[in-house]
Amino acid sequence: MERLGPSPLRANAWAMAIGQPMRFGPSRRYVGAWLYPAIAGSVIAFTAYLTRVGRMGADLAAYCTVLFPIVALNVSAAVGGYRWATPALFGLVLVAASSVVMF
Repeated sequence: MERLGPSPLRANAWAMAIGQPMRFGPSRRYVGAWLYPAIAGSVIAFTAYLTRVGRMGADLAAYCTVLFPIVALNVSAAVGGYRWATPALFGLVLVAASSVVMF
């Protein structure tokens, strides 16, 4: 991918720059809630994903996205106070089954 176009970091920067105009609130809570997804979710995670696409190809890297719901629910349970419910557990079973089918 990098041979054909910009690096993953540069592609991510362009994608973030052409989004919606930002509205800013000065409170610490707002700034923290804004910086975490901007840095962890966009810059770090998406750049890592684009790097993986460059190394493995888009078809194989897409398999990694199957794990996103599992990671999100576990982070929510650990940090956000999420309590596991039957529909979420059923969803995890579906994610695991789809992984078996894909591989």
